[in-house]
Amino acid sequence: MRDFSFTGIPTVDYYDLFKETKPRILLGSTAIYAAAALAKQGANVLFSGPVGTDLNPNLLTPLQDSGVIFDLHEMDGRQGSLEMVFTDNGQVTSLTIDSGIGTDFQAEHLSDNFWKARVCWIGTCPHDYTVAVATKGRSQGCEVVLSPQGQFRNKLNDVTQLAEQLHFLNCNTAEMTTFGNGQLENGLAVLREINPELQVLLTRGRNGAWFIGRDEVFSIPAIPQVESEFLVGAGDAFAATFHYHRIQGQPIPTCLQRATAAAVLKIRGFSYTRMGTNSELLLKEEELTPQLRVEHTARNSRTAIRWFEAEDPDLTQDGRIALK
Repeated sequence: MRDFSFTGIPTVDYYDLFKETKPRILLGSTAIYAAAALAKQGANVLFSGPVGTDLNPNLLTPLQDSGVIFDLHEMDGRQGSLEMVFTDNGQVTSLTIDSGIGTDFQAEHLSDNFWKARVCWIGTCPHDYTVAVATKGRSQGCEVVLSPQGQFRNKLNDVTQLAEQLHFLNCNTAEMTTFGNGQLENGLAVLREINPELQVLLTRGRNGAWFIGRDEVFSIPAIPQVESEFLVGAGDAFAATFHYHRIQGQPIPTCLQRATAAAVLKIRGFSYTRMGTNSELLLKEEELTPQLRVEHTARNSRTAIRWFEAEDPDLTQDGRIALK
């Protein structure tokens, strides 16, 4: 059985970097970055999604060279696109996405081979498609993991419909507050009421990350990093690495430490060019472990409640996506 099947709307990404006269162009999306990170580590991963008739197939080559297997569905029309504009210090000033033919893609377009995986990972997709994939993934015995990108802002009904089908949710604290009327602990309570078994990998920007299991919470600090265009995809590498090592039976603290190491390795270079191999990951984990003490407490403990109430969500995570 395959380790992961990823799905999402792949986009042709245009990165407008400060003082560069032409944009850098590559195939992207949160699921693409996550798949690339795991393929570099040796995982067996497949990516399935829609492609338009105008997609340049050369954009697939660096991902295929890393080990990503593609099972793509060609549709008449233009490929989805994303444009990111960066300042001189690497901050994103605007982010615009056009879904192209992605809105017409249906769960029925996924092949039988897609479901032969330990984990079904859903990236950025239309809501109805996400619900359909999550529902079928659960019925097929897959662990269903969702990495949203801010699409649930003020859409609690959508969250309710989807959360019932998930096993794991990867998101950040800024997004979690939107599920609870601006309060992090309320957002967590809402999700727990919908699905008591749902487990959450919650990134906290410069504050680190939490893994919130059924009955316990693990906390890991962040490794300070300078703002840079190289940070794009670091969160996807973090989440993907965490789950890859989790399904291999590693303890949660080890998974968090390796996820942090993967994020640090990712920002050595632009895009997926310098993501770490498994051997590089293990060396970086050994180097960073003294700085990455993982704290552990019961989910309903006073310590956990104090953590949640004191958290000031890092709003640098709270991007705005302009949909065409």
